Parts: sequence; C-alpha cells; structure tokens
Amino acid sequence: MHIPFSDDVILDSRRAVFLPRQETLVIADLFLGLGAARRKRPDLLPDSQHSDIWERLLGLLDEFQPKRVALLGDIKPNQGTVEDDEAEEMRTLFRKLKGRDREVVQVVGHPERSVGPVMEKIGVQPVEQFRVGSHTLMHRRRIFVYPRHDSANGFWINGGLHPLFAVPVPGPDGKEEWVRYPAFLYTGFALVIPPFVSYAQGWEVMQPERLPRQARAWRVLGGHEMVPLSLPDLPPVPPGLESISRPGPRGKRKE
Repeated sequence: MHIPFSDDVILDSRRAVFLPRQETLVIADLFLGLGAARRKRPDLLPDSQHSDIWERLLGLLDEFQPKRVALLGDIKPNQGTVEDDEAEEMRTLFRKLKGRDREVVQVVGHPERSVGPVMEKIGVQPVEQFRVGSHTLMHRRRIFVYPRHDSANGFWINGGLHPLFAVPVPGPDGKEEWVRYPAFLYTGFALVIPPFVSYAQGWEVMQPERLPRQARAWRVLGGHEMVPLSLPDLPPVPPGLESISRPGPRGKRKE
C-alpha cells in the first residue's frame, strides 16, 4: 500500500520511503546480515521473518526500480566480522542492492564508529548525512533536536528512532485492549520511518500530547496496509505501556 505524502515522497506499507523525483528507495535498519548469526542464538527468530524481509526487499526493488538505495543505520553492529553463512548472506544482499548499476548509500549517526571489515569488503563508505533532492537523510535517535532544515521545500528523513504508537482496540471478549503499532511519523520538520525488520521495534511509545501540533502519523499493519492515526483523538497511554524493556545480554530481558 502506498500513501503519497507529497509530490516527491511516497510512504510504503512495507516500511520504506520512495523519492520518485530522485529515484531513491530509503530503508532504515535493514539488518539482513544478522540473520545467519541470530538463527544460532537463544533469541531464535522464525525463518518466516527472514523470508518476509527478502520478499519485501525484492518486491520494492522490482516495483520501484530505483537508481539509488539509501540504507539508514548499520547493516551489522560495528560493521564487524561475519559468522559462517552470514558472509554469503551479506554478499547476496549487496548483489541484489547493486543490481542494474544501482548506487548504494549508507547513512549512520557516527560514521567513525561504523567502519569495519564487513563494509570495507562491500565497498560502501558510511556517511553522517546524505542529501537527496531537497531532503536530507539522517540516522539519529532523537527527533526534537534537529536544526532547521536549510531547504524550505525539504525536510529531514530519519531512520534512527523507531516510532511506536499504542492504540486501544476491541478485544475478543469485547473489552478494550491496547496494541502497539510501528508507524511513520511526521513532526513538521522530520519524517521518521519505522525499521525495515520487525525485531528492531521501538522501545518507547510515542505520546501524542508531547508531539508538535502539526505532527501526523500512519500506523503500519502487517506490511500490507497503513492507517492514518488521529493523534489528537488518541487517549493517554496507560501506565506500564509507555516503554518496553530492552533485552539484556544473550536475549534475557531486564526485570
């Protein structure tokens, strides 16, 4: 599902942004290269998640036929070494991304910390910001500290914060339940996009009363649908749902 955000920005329910004038596909936190290593660890992910990543990625490339793919965030933490068949997974990824002479750009918060053997072999040099037409790509964990964008017709596109909204829905027994949804969030000066992989979910639920009045959001439903959120009409988030515990070492969650 597509939502035309503006003449040159399209939101895609597969958790991506396409900039048609610049023929650029933007994805945040792809993390496909983690697949092989994670499959052997205690926090085992179902194979369906990896198949879904490939299906959405190849579908986006086939449909939009971009001339450039911009990856926001690390492909692998510290861009470090790879384990066993993870190396082949990374090579396959970049063969697909660079097909048809596509340019691949990586934007990270701290380029000096993101240089490592993995990306050196791929030949992609991380940068802190990247200008695409009138917009600027970035990967930062804060959304309210940007300087004013230097183009009146453009804005920041950020992949560093993972917008998450809690929405009340009717439960099976008719009682109200709260469900957390990943979302696209526009703050008036930045478009913040959800992570491409579902296991890189956000940890802090957005509270509409703390957002700028001009803020707009669209929740993502299963990768196939987007629904606009009426932020002024969302009720306050119940205590205990404002945040999600981050996992501790080796997949253990903090108490």
